[in-house]
Amino acid sequence: MNLSKRELVLTGLVIVLLAVNVGLILKIDSAGKGDVSVKELDSYFVEEDYAKAQIAVHVTGEVKERGLIYINEGSRALDAIRAAGGALDTADLDRINLAKVMQDGEKLHVPAVGEILDNNAYLGYNEVNAKININTATAEQLDTLQGIGPVLAQRIVDFREREGRFERVEDIMKVSGIGPKVYENIKDSITVR
Repeated sequence: MNLSKRELVLTGLVIVLLAVNVGLILKIDSAGKGDVSVKELDSYFVEEDYAKAQIAVHVTGEVKERGLIYINEGSRALDAIRAAGGALDTADLDRINLAKVMQDGEKLHVPAVGEILDNNAYLGYNEVNAKININTATAEQLDTLQGIGPVLAQRIVDFREREGRFERVEDIMKVSGIGPKVYENIKDSITVR
């Protein structure tokens, strides 16, 4: 039986691939794993040191270790406080939205009991007069602004994701549906900090 050069190469390639697969299965069995699921097999082809993306958050106030901390993307304010060594006994955690998902570059201030806060201190406070940061607010938070309903709130979030951070509060008028009249209603309730 005469095989062409191409057929010989393809046959050799198939044999090599089969040998690699058999070697992998033998390696798994020799590691004491026995029957291996597809999920476990996939893990052999992925780096074991793979980690979630990290974000940086500046934590200040009543925590053990103030400063820049790194947490996994999607972490909440409570996770940031824990990464900063935990809250001090003097912290007033009831004034913070501990469930808020933190964003990269955001600042989290943990106030002391009785501490008077600047209205721009942090979006996550349950302060009535706190300004909403249009660069980090969720659609639900934006929906609380006078004249901004769920549709406009989602447009703000979509615009921010597409175009990037707002540099000035006036930039919110770049969002479709937010003109001078709506801006006048919300300008004293928003910030870009």
